[in-house]
Amino acid sequence: MRDIRKVEWWGAPENFAERKYERKISWLELFYDLVYAAAVSQITHYLSENPTWNTAGFSLLLFCLVFWSWVNGSQYYDLHGSDSIRTRLVTFWQMLAVAAVAITIHDAFEGHQRAFATTFMVLQIMITYLWWSVGYYDPSHRIFNKFYTFNYLISFALFGISLFTSYHLAVVLWVVALLLNMTPSLTGARTISAEMKRRGQVFTASATIVERFGQFTIIVLAESIFATIAGISELRDKQASAWIAFILGILISFLLWALYFDMTSSQETKKGYMYLQALLFLHFPLLASFCVAGACMKVVLGNVAVALPMTLQWMFCVALSVMLLMIVCISGIMEKDEEDLAYIRPVSRMLTGCCVVMLLIPAFGQYLDNISFLSVIAIVLFIPVFTGVRHWVLYKFFSK
Repeated sequence: MRDIRKVEWWGAPENFAERKYERKISWLELFYDLVYAAAVSQITHYLSENPTWNTAGFSLLLFCLVFWSWVNGSQYYDLHGSDSIRTRLVTFWQMLAVAAVAITIHDAFEGHQRAFATTFMVLQIMITYLWWSVGYYDPSHRIFNKFYTFNYLISFALFGISLFTSYHLAVVLWVVALLLNMTPSLTGARTISAEMKRRGQVFTASATIVERFGQFTIIVLAESIFATIAGISELRDKQASAWIAFILGILISFLLWALYFDMTSSQETKKGYMYLQALLFLHFPLLASFCVAGACMKVVLGNVAVALPMTLQWMFCVALSVMLLMIVCISGIMEKDEEDLAYIRPVSRMLTGCCVVMLLIPAFGQYLDNISFLSVIAIVLFIPVFTGVRHWVLYKFFSK
């Protein structure tokens, strides 16, 4: 019988057993990420125009659906991607589908579900095909991908049903579909772990996938920079207060960048399947909170002279608190050496306290103007960064 894997002009998925734990990220993967920047931007922009809790909740749903597709595409490339015609074509098709989803996000916010549901169905069936095809080319992998294929097909059906329901029922179906999309790795955890143990292998996060999450975090964090610039640029009379707010906005973005990457980026995850799952799931609330904070930043800077509504203050500070908590949790699943711990150990303790402090800021929000509000946030974020750098310098240069 002819070996399907030898059809080299098309290119079969890479065999899971031949996975590389350390490799150079391809230009195709970086290009693939760009279309997600457009989708995230659409969500953040609408939330900045309508900063309410209802909009924030729906933004969380849409962001998780978009981010789920990125996680699947990135994981598939990490496990089975190759420099083949097939990989390039399916990546391009996914990019088209994600771009179409981005175009329809505004419709979904406005209560018109059909365009979004239709475009997401296309994206859903592409991802379903990718995981099913792995088992087609490599029958030994079917014990892994069956959980994904089954759940993803049900989710595809739910999006199809939502085309013919009321908008509110459609949203409920999308939530159920999202839960089905996110849980195959958990429902199949025992089977997958047992099979990997039988094969004498450990299914864990590669150094490359950790780096990919860092790159996507940069994309989402860039929304805070864009929001800062957009908020100030919309002011016609840019007085000194506007420039002070601009500096504070950039400073807050830099401090968030420093906390995330100094706490997580220089390590790999601990070995094990569940540590990989923790890496995936902890980034959902982290990156969604980055989006909310970016949207709030645009509103704050676009209305420097106007008192902030309490709803916006709470939204901003809750998002920042969730970010800090997730950074602590992610750092807890990473491998660390003594030099890493010199920074991470004191900062982790401080960030836990900063989460509480962030939630206390809106309680005094009525006494703070916009500049003071941003200044307090910047100070709260600066203290753990300064503390961590101080401990690292002491360890690096004075520990002996």
